[in-house]
Amino acid sequence: MFTFNSGLEYAYWNGLHSVPYSSMGWNVAKFLVDWVFSPVIRGAFSTMSCFNHRVSDIRANVKFQDEGNGDGSPKRRGRGTKRKSYDQNAGGDGFGRVVARIKGLGVESVYCWHALFGYWGGLHPFERGVSKFRPKVVLPRHTPGLLSVEPSQAWDPISVGGVGTSSPEALAEFYEELHAYLAACGVDGIKVDGQAMVGGLGRGQGGGPNLAQNLHAALEKSVKRHFPTNGLINCMCHSTENIFNFGDSALARVSDDFYPTNNASHTVHLANVAYISMFMGEVVVPDWDMFHSLGDAGPLHAAARAVGGCPVYVSDSPGKHDFDLLRQLVFPSGKVLRAKLPGRPTRDCLYADTCRDGVSSLKVWNVNEVGGVVGCFNIQGAAWSRKKGIFVFQYDSATEDVPSVVASVRPEDVEGMVRRDGSGDEEFVIQAHRTRVLSLLKPGQRMPDLVLGPKEWEVYTVAPVLSSGDVKWAPVALDQMLNGGGAIKSGLTLASESAAKGKGGGGVVGTVGVYGCGALVCYSNAEPDEVEVDGTRVKARWQKADGNLIVPLGPREGDHAVVVRF
Repeated sequence: MFTFNSGLEYAYWNGLHSVPYSSMGWNVAKFLVDWVFSPVIRGAFSTMSCFNHRVSDIRANVKFQDEGNGDGSPKRRGRGTKRKSYDQNAGGDGFGRVVARIKGLGVESVYCWHALFGYWGGLHPFERGVSKFRPKVVLPRHTPGLLSVEPSQAWDPISVGGVGTSSPEALAEFYEELHAYLAACGVDGIKVDGQAMVGGLGRGQGGGPNLAQNLHAALEKSVKRHFPTNGLINCMCHSTENIFNFGDSALARVSDDFYPTNNASHTVHLANVAYISMFMGEVVVPDWDMFHSLGDAGPLHAAARAVGGCPVYVSDSPGKHDFDLLRQLVFPSGKVLRAKLPGRPTRDCLYADTCRDGVSSLKVWNVNEVGGVVGCFNIQGAAWSRKKGIFVFQYDSATEDVPSVVASVRPEDVEGMVRRDGSGDEEFVIQAHRTRVLSLLKPGQRMPDLVLGPKEWEVYTVAPVLSSGDVKWAPVALDQMLNGGGAIKSGLTLASESAAKGKGGGGVVGTVGVYGCGALVCYSNAEPDEVEVDGTRVKARWQKADGNLIVPLGPREGDHAVVVRF
């Protein structure tokens, strides 16, 4: 059914959205938006989206206040009812009970979302609940540089509708009151979104960078007071006004949104996070955002999170989970084998178009306490369409027409793994997660080429080989885990038993500390005489063909001491 709003939407995406900045068409459109149609556009936006909605009160609204009047209706405070201070009452209101119920289900931490200016449209200028912060609606004024990249920013909902904002001092007071209320309700941290708009709201405040500096200082001061575990996730914050003003906050989302219903976006998402981590990973711990475990892109995303060095989030609908996949990422306790660095593209795909050139795979490297990990992905076939304003498929079919790509992995793909001078006789074992195959390589040698079809992937664990006499040994990975190499933690040695004990004796002994449960995959060129786990002798399985040594750790999740004697 054609409606006025749908007609406006069609006209926008097919005519206005992609008009080049500063062209005659853009200038005419800007004049019409600003001076002729702005009330109509604001009205349409307010019904089509939430981007012009504003904060009207600090406390949760009536939907959370479930104390009734006896007839099922919610109890409302009269205008003259005095509010109790947050620390006296907030934990007992409806929102506090919601948080308590969530934690009663076994959830350890609950975070809440808010935007840098409260909500997308900021604070409401005419509502008593926020009037003390003296907000007024300000229309963002974007720089020519930003508009040349994204000309539609001139008439997006926030630019047309404005943001209810106030002085940094008043917003600091808003953060304090909001966070005090949330903390009193049992909330453990916050995700602060909408930070990109700060650059356009700085006139009269010393400019966007100065406003950002003041707001981030106030935000982090409040977080430090009310969420002392540094419970702050920065979001929509890629502009340098924000990045260069992160002080104590350590985590920031580096992706565009996760769009569960837009299948074309799921591959591009991996390119976004990997390449943006090249820059933002120097400043923050990159947050690669959420994904759905169930579906054809679930394994692709799970493998990417395993090598990303990032937190792992899923936004599955209740009852729609791929538990077999999730168990390869997360232990029963909730612990994740997170790699130590931000996941970044390998050197050979730094300047490749891994989404559209039809031949390049995306390879992402990272390091663990011992060794490293490389993820290989076929993310060809989709990209962002500026004309349509969404991610679109490059081919007619999402899978049938997407080309296969070839990925090849070598020890040098993990930066710092191989000595730069090329000296010595280094050797490495690389294990493919999906096939469980072990390969012994020297620097310069490569794994056999891997052909990846659409949305296919592989994760390779790279482990240095230790030598003592004729014995070569390397603990590689915790079996069945995507980043199983992250389980290798401490105490890695291989030496003659006489050297290990400081006295005479034959044989060679290897030791390593491992976290997890299940089984540890090792490489060994010889069958061990004895294997111990936590002081108890266990029966390990050794395959002469490829040196695969499987050491059972048992069902207990935790730290284990492994000793292998030859």
